[in-house]
Amino acid sequence: MLRRLGHIIAIACLCCSCTQSDLPVDIYSEEDVCETCRMLITDTRFAAEIIPKEGKALKFDDPICLVKYFDLCRKLDLGFTRDDILAIYVKDYYTREWVPAAEATIVRANIVTVMGYGVVCFKERKDAEDFAEKYNGTLYVFDDLWDMYKEPNVMERIVISHGTMKPDVVQVQNNDIVEILAETNDDRTYRITVKGYEDVATFSEIRKGHPRQIRFEATRPGRDFAFIDMDTGEALGKFWVEGGHFREEQKRR
Repeated sequence: MLRRLGHIIAIACLCCSCTQSDLPVDIYSEEDVCETCRMLITDTRFAAEIIPKEGKALKFDDPICLVKYFDLCRKLDLGFTRDDILAIYVKDYYTREWVPAAEATIVRANIVTVMGYGVVCFKERKDAEDFAEKYNGTLYVFDDLWDMYKEPNVMERIVISHGTMKPDVVQVQNNDIVEILAETNDDRTYRITVKGYEDVATFSEIRKGHPRQIRFEATRPGRDFAFIDMDTGEALGKFWVEGGHFREEQKRR
């Protein structure tokens, strides 16, 4: 009888061990790496996590890195889709407590976040409302992010070194969704904005080993825009938006 009971317990334990838990796991600051951008996760106020139906938890330094992970999987033909998700979690900005993404209130505002998206998450809606009022933000639910951060038309990487930018021109088409990753290989801290698009295209502080990203829609055609060093006022490079009335003006020249 005892032997039979032992077999039953062993089988029960084995079955439990085969069931994937939908609970989040700890993120270790300065040790864990974001699955999308491959940067160290240094500020867990913005962290997010996918619990897949199979395999280990996937960790991210920003909720938008989590959303963009599926673009990366598609490009690399990794075969991982949203159908493979068991659960998604985000961190409460204040408490750093894990919150099921579907239950969180999201705020997007013009604030400094790890990847420059300005997106923060809250467990309590009242906290989100107060934060949005303070920082002139907008409230969303997590499902809104899938469409808001769909794959851009243009992805560019710029490198700033000793006051110069490579490439020195970023050229896009009118109405393109543009995503620009900026990094530096010198020891300066850069504060960069795109003149003419300052309201939507201002980077968080860029430091060596800490690239920053912006995302915006290029709705203002022209070639008078530039990447400006906000500390020196110097133009580091040019930003050209082709199309719209600008293209018609070119034809008349």
